[in-house]
Amino acid sequence: MIAATGLSGCGMGLGRNPDMAELMRSQEAMRANMGDPEAMMAKAQLMQEVMNNPDLPAWHDQREKMSMAIGDRQFEQNFERVFDSMTVALASLGCRVNNMERASGYITASIPELPPTQLESLQQEGLRQYAVAKGYSADIFDKKAGPYDIDPNAMMSRYMSGLTLSMVKQTPTLTKVKLRFDNVYYPGLVDQYYAVVWRAVDKQMFLDKGLD
Repeated sequence: MIAATGLSGCGMGLGRNPDMAELMRSQEAMRANMGDPEAMMAKAQLMQEVMNNPDLPAWHDQREKMSMAIGDRQFEQNFERVFDSMTVALASLGCRVNNMERASGYITASIPELPPTQLESLQQEGLRQYAVAKGYSADIFDKKAGPYDIDPNAMMSRYMSGLTLSMVKQTPTLTKVKLRFDNVYYPGLVDQYYAVVWRAVDKQMFLDKGLD
């Protein structure tokens, strides 16, 4: 009876060796869940640089050239007509007007709403350029380092971006408009915002011609 009990105990697998392949898979899964500490540290350091100074000298130069090339426009319409068309165009883009002074021809508003996929793509392009300029790998933000990883796109969207429209009456039938964007640093994104706003303005100016 004693011998049978002993054999029964052995048969229950009390002395069974662990499956090494299964153990290795378990350890690999644990490492994957914890993430790469070095990668997380590098991304955190880079994100700190983005928060402290999100601009680059090369970007600043590109934006300056862009503002001179496509930031100013003249419309062969009286000041009142242009001002009204600008406010309607901004509303059509979902921009929230923060300040509007007709006497000075000054409007500040939130930036237009881009399609989420387009905005995310442009933000990622900007982050890659920023990473390379700071000496990091271009794909540092593309790789998920773990469940506690930083979402750079979500952090970038927290910046209080906006736009400013300044209108000046040059003649009774000629109005100059200056469009600028605040706290939008990546030139590719700025270029897209220029295109979106001016396209909406041109459309509204065309529609408003029927009111004259």
